[in-house]
Amino acid sequence: MNKKFNISILASIVLSSALLFSSCSKDKDETPDPDPVNPVAPKLSIEFDHLAGNKKFYYDSTYTTANGDLITPTLFKYYVSNIRLVGVNNAEYVVPESYHLIDHDNDASKIVNLSNLPAGKFKSIRFILGVDSARNVSGAQTGALDPINGMFWTWNSGYIFLKLEGTSPSVPSATNDFSFHIGGFKAPNVNFKEIELDFDGDELVLANGGNPELHIVTDVLEIFTNPNNINLSSFGPTVHMPNTNAGILSQNYSDMFRYDHIHE
Repeated sequence: MNKKFNISILASIVLSSALLFSSCSKDKDETPDPDPVNPVAPKLSIEFDHLAGNKKFYYDSTYTTANGDLITPTLFKYYVSNIRLVGVNNAEYVVPESYHLIDHDNDASKIVNLSNLPAGKFKSIRFILGVDSARNVSGAQTGALDPINGMFWTWNSGYIFLKLEGTSPSVPSATNDFSFHIGGFKAPNVNFKEIELDFDGDELVLANGGNPELHIVTDVLEIFTNPNNINLSSFGPTVHMPNTNAGILSQNYSDMFRYDHIHE
C-alpha cells in the first residue's frame, strides 16, 4: 500500500471522527434543560362545624340551654374576619382581606378557603367574630360585606355580627319567638370579639402545594351561658340594636369556638 493511499485513509478517519464528535456535541447541546420547579403556595381550608353542646346543630331541632330553656333555632349566621395564623416562633401572618359570612343554611359558607399562604408551621389561629371598626364605616361594600346579605343596619349602627333566631316556650309571648341580632362597634357597645384558638400542641403545617383542613367547632348553646346565664322568660325576646343585652350576649359568644382537629 503506497504512502499516498495511507494518507487518504487517515484523512478519511479523522474527518469521520470529527463529524461524529460534532454530531454528538450538537445532540447534547440541543437537549432542553428541565423546567425549573416553581413552588406552589400552600392553601388552607377552615371548616366550621356547628354543634349545640355535644349534639349536631340543625334547624327545627330542640335543644336545652344551661338555664333549662328549650330552644328551636330557625336562623344562625355570623361574621368571621381578620384571620391571622400564629407560627411556632410566635410570628403572625395576617391573611389579607379576610371577611367571611358563615351561614348555617349554606353549607359552602361554613368552609373558608384561603390561598397564597406562606409555608411554615403554625400553633394557633386568631380572628374576629364580627367586623372591625374600619369596615363598619367604609360605606357600601361587596362580597361577604355587601348589605344585600341582610347583616347591615342601614340606620348608621354598622354590621350585625351575629344573628340567632328561633322559638322557645319560655318566651312569654303569643308566638314564643326570640330574635337576637348583635352588633355594635362604638363605645360603650363594642361587641366584635377577638378569638384565639390554640391547636392543643398540634401543628398546622403549610408546605409547598399543600391544602390541609382545620376544623373548628362552633357551639351555639354557648350564646346562652358563660359568663352570663340567659333566662329566656325574663331576658327579653328581641335584641335588634347595640345595647346592654347585646353586650351580655357578646360576652357569651366570645367562647363559642374551640379547636377540634387538623387534616393534613
